[in-house]
Amino acid sequence: MNNEVRDRVKREIEAISHNGNPAKLYENPDAVIYYGLPSSLGIVDATDVLVIVPPGYPGATLDHAYLPSNSGLLNVVRGQPEGTFIDVDGRRWQRVSYHPHNGGGAPPWDPTKHGFHTYVDEVLSWLSVRR
Repeated sequence: MNNEVRDRVKREIEAISHNGNPAKLYENPDAVIYYGLPSSLGIVDATDVLVIVPPGYPGATLDHAYLPSNSGLLNVVRGQPEGTFIDVDGRRWQRVSYHPHNGGGAPPWDPTKHGFHTYVDEVLSWLSVRR
């Protein structure tokens, strides 16, 4: 990840953290973890969610979401759990086929408006709707 992208992502997650939803940028692999996001699905009260920083970001759309590999939400949230796993922050994460900006109800991706600071709202919505 180049410095320009890193600085942008850090500004976006700083905006999130000021609104009470802490997030942290990780590198190698490049990802953001949103911590303690509430879920109203009755499985857990809150969960952490990981989102990969895609190559070409911010021109490339944020897409997919990862839940901890042992999460009870994997078979409850919209989208199918996939066989893609990643290890970040000492935990194993499983990818869920979730595409809010590509037919999933969110507006089309606009890199001048959207980023990790807006994707958190899509993830919060995702954590509140059953398949």
